[in-house]
Amino acid sequence: MEIKQALEQIGIAGKKADVYLSCLEMGGATAYLIAKKVGLKRPTVYDIINQLMKEGLVHKTIKGNIKYYSPADPELLIRKLHQKEVNIRQIMPSLQNLYNSPKTKPFIRYFEGSEGIKAMYDDSLKSLKKGDEILAYVGEDILNNIPDYISDYVKRRVEKGVRTRGIYIESESIGGYMRKNKEQLREARVLSKKEFPVKNETNIYANKVAIASYGAEMFGMIIESTEIANAQKAIFELAWKGAEKL
Repeated sequence: MEIKQALEQIGIAGKKADVYLSCLEMGGATAYLIAKKVGLKRPTVYDIINQLMKEGLVHKTIKGNIKYYSPADPELLIRKLHQKEVNIRQIMPSLQNLYNSPKTKPFIRYFEGSEGIKAMYDDSLKSLKKGDEILAYVGEDILNNIPDYISDYVKRRVEKGVRTRGIYIESESIGGYMRKNKEQLREARVLSKKEFPVKNETNIYANKVAIASYGAEMFGMIIESTEIANAQKAIFELAWKGAEKL
């Protein structure tokens, strides 16, 4: 990544970046020399320098009657970023409360590609605590498409103490998966493809319903709605009882 691209990501872009980099390169100069170097008018340079001074990135010194502008140590940028992170973490509980607050309309998020699907599954671990449960309808495609991620996900789920109950489609790979049910905090019922013609996966947890599809294009969605989640939980319990009889 180029220097100017990196600076742009932390709010130092365009003419501001040009003036800041010139100060760093010259080590200290008058506004006239900086303006000459970057090709800007002095009033513009003065405005930018004042901004940089307010941010502590440039210091002013006076020698005789001449004002010189010198850069602060660039390490200051890292300290500023760290402070921003600290500030965000302090307000994160309030942001999460707003994010998780009840909504009158369902809130839907979409995810695309394998990385999007992984982010969708990770949401369940962020939303649940020890002792909580995920209800799932699981087709064969998930075990075949992202097996390494699923192994890691299951490990993190178990470490967090989140249980799962699932209805799975019978497949070549399901036998070995089911042998680890107890250690992986999983209850499962396995049905034949004829009885359970499902290829995608649906997870129901907290106030959310997550649906993943593994067709020609891998995508998923999370529907966040207490009403919809409760309805899906009730339907799952009926399916669970029916699967036991089968």
